[in-house]
Amino acid sequence: MKPVRIIRHQDWVEAGHLTDTLERRGIPYEVVALDEGRPVPQQTDDVSALAFLGCTNSLTEDADWMRDEIALIRKAAEADVPILGHCFGSQLISAAFGGKIEPMSQKEIGWHRVSLADSDAARAWFGDLEDPEILIWHHDAFTLPEGADSLYSTDFCPDQAFAIGDTIVGTVAHVEATPQLLKTWLQVYGDDIDEISDTVQSADEIRKDIEGRCARMHALTDRLYDKWIATFA
Repeated sequence: MKPVRIIRHQDWVEAGHLTDTLERRGIPYEVVALDEGRPVPQQTDDVSALAFLGCTNSLTEDADWMRDEIALIRKAAEADVPILGHCFGSQLISAAFGGKIEPMSQKEIGWHRVSLADSDAARAWFGDLEDPEILIWHHDAFTLPEGADSLYSTDFCPDQAFAIGDTIVGTVAHVEATPQLLKTWLQVYGDDIDEISDTVQSADEIRKDIEGRCARMHALTDRLYDKWIATFA
């Protein structure tokens, strides 16, 4: 089986529950570490699927490597290669299909309950799952690209996740986060929580029941991964 190619942007923003899931299911994968200076590979016939991880950069910077990733997503879509995006990765997918990426009026950081869309698309991805609490950490928001179905929303940011058909899915939330990964983020990037508000929780609140919260969130993550993986494995 060809590997899943995971595009990483920073060494501390790992794939978390995604690689845990691939390893548990015996699915090969490789990580392309852009943070180590590796170029964005443009080949798509040597992979089963592509996954794009988070990043503290903003797509509004319009860097060359961002344009390279967008070009890769478009090539993969034309070749019917399944694509997954988490946070910055979801914004890359939106941009590749004509969506806009813009700064929000406030950051959205912490454990927030989302409302699953009342749609056939959301039911296809999540079944009868009740509205879950998930980890969100972002400054920018995407608009839904043409042909995309909204999957869930929050009160503050209505466009949280989308699917394009059965093979392309993106979520600005970090549903891939594990307890250890989240602890690392709080240590490395905790200064991003600079003002507590209705949309930004304190580090202490984010750490509260971290094991239980991640486990409950992964009920949503597992359904998303199961449907996506079924398209290539």
